[in-house]
Formats: sequence, C-alpha cells, structure tokens
Amino acid sequence: MSDDVADGKSLQKKIDGLLETLKQVNYQNEMMLNWVNGAVVMVDREGQVVQANNAALVALGWTLEEFIGRHMHETIHHSQDDGSEYPWDFCPVFAAIEDGSSHHVDGDVFWQKNGASFSADFIVCPTRDEKNEITGAVLTFRNLTEQRLKEANRIHSMKLESIGELSAGIAHEINTPIQFIGSNVSFLQDSFQDLLKLVAAYGKLSAALADSGQFAELLAEIKDLEQDADVEYLQDEAPKAFEQTQSGVDRVTKLILGLKGFAHSGDGESKNSCDINEIINNSLVVCHNAYKYVAEMVTDFGELPSLNAYPGDIGQVIINLVVNAAHAIADKKGESSEMGTIRISTSCQDKVITIAVSDTGGGIPEGVRQRVFDPFFTTKTVGRGSGQGLAISRTIIHDKHQGELFFESTIGRGTTFFIKLPL
Repeated sequence: MSDDVADGKSLQKKIDGLLETLKQVNYQNEMMLNWVNGAVVMVDREGQVVQANNAALVALGWTLEEFIGRHMHETIHHSQDDGSEYPWDFCPVFAAIEDGSSHHVDGDVFWQKNGASFSADFIVCPTRDEKNEITGAVLTFRNLTEQRLKEANRIHSMKLESIGELSAGIAHEINTPIQFIGSNVSFLQDSFQDLLKLVAAYGKLSAALADSGQFAELLAEIKDLEQDADVEYLQDEAPKAFEQTQSGVDRVTKLILGLKGFAHSGDGESKNSCDINEIINNSLVVCHNAYKYVAEMVTDFGELPSLNAYPGDIGQVIINLVVNAAHAIADKKGESSEMGTIRISTSCQDKVITIAVSDTGGGIPEGVRQRVFDPFFTTKTVGRGSGQGLAISRTIIHDKHQGELFFESTIGRGTTFFIKLPL
C-alpha cells in the first residue's frame, strides 16, 4: 500500500511539474506575443481567436476580452475592399490549418471593429503540438495603410515646412515695397485733394477776371489747358482711382500678414498658447483663392480662451475642411452662377472649444460616410484630391490634440464638420 502511495505522490509531482512547465510556456508565449514588433493573432483549428498581442488589438480596435473566441476570418477578413464576400475556405489561414502550408500575402484587406478597412500584408503559419498535429495557426500582419499614412504625413510635413519658409520669404520680399507703395499712395491722395482746392480757387479767380474783362488772352489759354487736362474728369475719377489703389494695397498687406502668420504658426515642435480665431483668419487668407469663385465666406467667432495647441496643424485642418467645402459646393452648382456659402463658427462651452465648418454642397452619400476618414479614400476626380486630407486632419485632432473630428451631412443641403478641442 505504501508503494502505491509513493507512486501516487511521484505521479502527482510529475503532473505538478508539467503544469508548472505549461504555465511557464504559456507565460513565455504571452510575453513573446506582446513584445514582438508585428501584430500577431493566434487561432485554433476552427479559426477562432485564442490569443492576440497588443499591436494586433490596437490595429483592429478590439479589446482582448472581446476578441478571444471570435472567428478570426468572419471578424477581420470577411470581405474584399469592394465589399464582396471573401469565403473562409479561400482564406490562407484556412489553408494553413487544413494542409499545414505557410503563406505570405501582400496588400490584402483587414477590417476593424468600427467597420473601417486597411491594407495589410501578413504571414500565416500552422501551429503544431508535440505529436506534430496541427492545432491552429499564427497570423502576423502589418498595417500598410498606417505606414503609408505615416510616410504621407512625413512628406506632407516637409511640404508644409517648405511652403511655410517660401511664404515667409515672399511675404518679407513683398512687404517692404508694398509699404513704400502704400505710403506714396496716401501721400499722393492727400496732395491731390490739396491740388483740387487750389484748382477750385483758380476757377474762382478766372471767373472774376472774366467778369472784369481783363487778361482775356491769358484766360483763353487757361481754358484750353483745362480742356486738355479734362479737369472735371480728373475731379471725378482720380479720387476713385486713389481709393481703389489703396484698397488693393490694403488687401496685399492683409495677405502678407496672413502668410506670415501661417508660415510662422508651425515653428517649433511643442504646443504654444494660441488664438484659434486668429489661426482661422490666417488660414482663410491663405486659401481664399480656393473658395472665392464658388462661395461666400461667413464667419461667426465667439469669445475664446487661449489654447495650447500646434497652430500650424490646426491651420492645416481648417484649410483642408474649407477646400473640401469649396469642392462640394462647386460640384453641386456645376455651371450655375449662384454662389454657395461656407460658414465657420467658434464657441467654447464646458472647457471645450468647438469649431464648425459648414457648406451648402450636395452632402456626403450614405454609402461612403463610414470611410471618409480612411487614408487614401476619396470620391474626387484624379488630380483633385489624394484622400489624405481628412485622414491627416483626424490624426491631428484626435492624436495630437486629444480632440474630436466628426461631421453631420444631409443629402442636397450640405455638410458640417465639427472640431472639438479640450482646454
């Protein structure tokens, strides 16, 4: 009996040792999953998720508790990019489980929890037990869309930096001569008014001399000179010319100030205390040409506190939204001469600054609304949009400012984009 007890204790000890070993293996697998650079998902023979690392969960938008137990293919790999069905038995993961083959796929489509899709490449390999029997598969993937967006962001930032430097240089070169022109126009305008007074006095003198009958020859010469100079026309039109010239100089000065403000708004990598209304005004100066032929701009700025933000990035978001609004209005109006309206309003409530950019365009179709923020997705014609503007804008607002960017749209009436920036 004692031998049986001894054997039982020995067996239990082996079982305990195996359980501890299994526990350590599971722990090691979990650590490897979490520390590997790529996104990793493990499935069983039925294709159900048994484990996933943090990179995979972040890329797909699921929590671990939600994701485990779900059928991997039906959850993230169910459809092609055009929405058509992708059968499970065509999936490389299915093939790896069925015949033990490994697969490398470039440029496939994965789907996130929120319904958005992204381009991915992946490697899938079967997993086996100690008897070399297939127990499932391990999938390692990379979000190519995210990588492309990061590269696009980098290139975009470089372009903005170059544009900023160019704008600052142009503004500086124009500013000095425009100041001379403005000063000289003001001087000439004031001087001309004095000359008009002098001409009026000469007119009175001429009339008095004509009544007296003296200096007839000199008066005749003055009359001829008045006709040649067309003094009456000058009196009517010269003040208008001065006024129009001064107005043009003022507009150029305003453009220069806007360019300088926009060019320097992105200086430095850290957040700065800034005036959101001023950023919007500077941005509208820069993109004025994009909307002036299709829409009237209406602004309704509330009283806002200063906000710690990246001014250049906020300005870029405003420009993206205004340009999109102008395109939407242009598409709706077609050949019509009727102008649309773009309205920008700002307000602050509950320690959140809200910017609303509305247009009177045709609205966003229901079928594409869930994809408008997807990188490289665009409904515009070739050469008119890269599909990066809204994706980059969303990254700027959500990731860099911990804010929100969303929209409301009504077909045939227009769209309003809302930016919410927490203080």
